[in-house]
Amino acid sequence: MYQKRKTVENVLIILVDILCLLVSIAAAFQIRYHVLVGVNRNWDQIWQLGIVIVISVMLNMVADFNHHFFRRGYFEELTAVVQKQLAFSVIWIVLLYLMHRANALSRLVFGYFISINIILTYTGHLLLKQYLVKIFKKSRYSNRLLIVTTLEKAESTIENIVGYNEWSRILTGIVLLDSDDEPGQKIGGIPVVASPETFIEYVILHDVDEVFIQDSERSNRKLVEPWIQQLEDMGIIVDVNIDIFDIESHGKKTLNRVGKYAVVTFVRNIFSTRQVVMKRMLDIIGSLVGMVLFGIASILIAPAIKLESPGPVLFGQTRIGKNGRRFTFYKFRSMYQDAEQRKKELSDSNEVQGLMFKMKDDPRITRIGKFIRKTSIDELPQFWNVLKGDMSLVGTRPPTVDEFERYEAKHKCRLSMTPGLTGLWQISGRSEIKEFDEVVKLDMQYIDNWSILKDIKILLITIIVVLTGKGSQ
Repeated sequence: MYQKRKTVENVLIILVDILCLLVSIAAAFQIRYHVLVGVNRNWDQIWQLGIVIVISVMLNMVADFNHHFFRRGYFEELTAVVQKQLAFSVIWIVLLYLMHRANALSRLVFGYFISINIILTYTGHLLLKQYLVKIFKKSRYSNRLLIVTTLEKAESTIENIVGYNEWSRILTGIVLLDSDDEPGQKIGGIPVVASPETFIEYVILHDVDEVFIQDSERSNRKLVEPWIQQLEDMGIIVDVNIDIFDIESHGKKTLNRVGKYAVVTFVRNIFSTRQVVMKRMLDIIGSLVGMVLFGIASILIAPAIKLESPGPVLFGQTRIGKNGRRFTFYKFRSMYQDAEQRKKELSDSNEVQGLMFKMKDDPRITRIGKFIRKTSIDELPQFWNVLKGDMSLVGTRPPTVDEFERYEAKHKCRLSMTPGLTGLWQISGRSEIKEFDEVVKLDMQYIDNWSILKDIKILLITIIVVLTGKGSQ
């Protein structure tokens, strides 16, 4: 979302500015007094550190010095940094004057600080842009954006979105409303990935986070409206050209921006930046604790796994994450090495109706495997997945590739949030649930009503479930 992205941008810029400020002050003191943190006789300089940090934060929040941050060239960026530094210096001096402490500021320290801070801040801004646009944008964490438009508007739409240099979105494909040609051609360097007939199928089976529909032709309305509803049900963000913003929706709508285009965004649920940050912080803290438990358990479990059957201690499998991203999912190996090959032979014994496989007394499970599954010890390596960001502590369980390839639109919605180590399904007696649609229903109940407090509640109940062994096989 546009506002969420702007908030993240401002926070990152503030952090870079504060880091540069601290380094600049330390360097100024080193040059002037030959110490980095000052001594008693220089304490009248050090106390101002808190003031300048507050000034820097407030200046970034109040003044619009970060406008078009990612579109500014080298000279424009230098100009903006100098302007911000001048405003910062004036506020600092005026504040000291009003406090009757103007004499407390060493002119040499001030001069060194300003000179060094301009250079460091300018360099820091350039490096931040390079990282977000060249590295983060191409990582698995940026939003995969798909454009739906007409052949006539395709090239200009791509140019405008690419020209805005948005770091949080990467353009992965285009679908032409007025063309039934087979995918393969490129427009403006972006591949045509589907036709109107195969569009929904493509979204279901590929990693798509967001769809931008750029079309003001009323003739396509009957085609576009059902798509919006289907995409919304799947948990995909849908940005629609504002010319047709009056389309009915059962989800939530908000004004947004994609490149230069003003759009109405249709989305199943909207999470604030604060909520996203809190969930990630909970994941990091929880996964660090889990990694300690994983290390301790490995000392005892690893030899037992090796002694019973040949093969690696850890089992790695490709799973499907948020909106179709693929990642390697880790567990302590609880089965014999040929388990995946034997799965087809046992398909008739599957106890779950639908796109999951579960079987009581599965012959592929080793003796130590039964123990670590019953106690959920086999799940401990997944704390590494959580720490990396492929998974969350709480969410929906990630499907296997073969399960995912059989998904329908109604199933894709369970992947609209980062998959979790635990969730409503696990604490609701997972062994007793025999229908995949019931699992999906629980997943959507979690996604539609998510809050950080619900995550904490699920984690606490999970601990009780693990200790009692309820629902595990």
